[in-house]
Amino acid sequence: MPNSFRDIADNLEDALDNVARSLRKAAESLSGDASDAVSKAAADVTRASESVRKYATATAKKAAHEAQEHPLAVAAIITAAAALVGLIIAVTRQK
Repeated sequence: MPNSFRDIADNLEDALDNVARSLRKAAESLSGDASDAVSKAAADVTRASESVRKYATATAKKAAHEAQEHPLAVAAIITAAAALVGLIIAVTRQK
C-alpha cells in the first residue's frame, strides 16, 4: 500500500506543479492574453483539488478499514492521544 500513497503524492505534486506553472504564465502574460492564462490556472487548481479529494478519500477508506481490522489498536491510539492532549494542557496551564 505505501506505493499507492507514493503514486498519489506524485500525482498531487505534478498537479500542483501545473498550477504553479499556469499561475506563473498568467502573471507573465497579464498585459496580453490574461483571461486565457487565468482560465488555465483555474482549471489546474480544479484538477489539483480533485487530486487532493481523491487522496483524502483513499486515506479515509484505508483508515476506516484499518480501524475495523484492529479496533483495540484504535482504542489505544485514541487513549494515548487524549492523554497527550491532557498532558499538554496541564503543562500549558502551569506556565
